[in-house]
Amino acid sequence: MAFDLQEQEQIAELKAWWKDWGKYLAAVLAAAGIGYLGWQGWSAYQTSDAQSAAEIYAKAELLGNDAAKLKAEAQKLQNEYGSTGFAARATLLAAKASASNGDFKEAALQLQWVIGHAGEAGLRDAARLRLAAVNIDLKQYDAALAALKGREEAASTALFAEASGDVLAEKGDVAGARDAYKQALAKLDKNAPNYPFVEVKLAALGNV
Repeated sequence: MAFDLQEQEQIAELKAWWKDWGKYLAAVLAAAGIGYLGWQGWSAYQTSDAQSAAEIYAKAELLGNDAAKLKAEAQKLQNEYGSTGFAARATLLAAKASASNGDFKEAALQLQWVIGHAGEAGLRDAARLRLAAVNIDLKQYDAALAALKGREEAASTALFAEASGDVLAEKGDVAGARDAYKQALAKLDKNAPNYPFVEVKLAALGNV
């Protein structure tokens, strides 16, 4: 597929944007439901322990990207209220802050805790997508692919396919990335916010 100069420039700009932000989009989209899941968690756990956990989580939400404080709050929830969904949610916040501060190894450890302990499949899926993105930053491509293997929620299938394409593209497996992006497009609604970006990523691979 040939592109004229303007199209090539647009693709180059989008590729540059994706290099900085694209690998996080799938994780962001998956995590967008965490706030709603938080409300579900509040409704489901009307016990004193859960209420205490919710109070700690609410405080954690106000900490922004303070990785050290978020880590402390997350660990408190893990140790004292690990069976509640708020522990996993706080740990996701801590992992995000760690990654934002460039501590990808710490972020990976925190995300692995969520994957191993979260009771809600949606939270585990969000953590797996984020772990794949973190491992891309660490250039641990096989580890990134391993994070994406296994069963995910049906609603996350397209995001996992797209994330696999991102990893394979970074790894240099153009054919594998192309197949993964095609799978993502086949599963995405054409009105989905990331649909056009997946199209661009697929086109940028060329037809070789």
